[in-house]
Amino acid sequence: MQVSANAAIPYAPPRPASSGQAAAPIVDLTQLAVAQTNSKMTAAAGAALGQVSGELTGVLVNISA
Repeated sequence: MQVSANAAIPYAPPRPASSGQAAAPIVDLTQLAVAQTNSKMTAAAGAALGQVSGELTGVLVNISA
């Protein structure tokens, strides 16, 4: 498919919102980082609990020796 140069739409950067318009919502990166940290901590705690439970029940074998 060919597009002629006069049919192309020129790029126009977004204009800042005027006083009567609402600006785009600001993303709080701190909340995102805290959520990711909490998710990682939950996964790590679950893995540790599974390891300890397995060791206490004798299901897991220590192969590091």
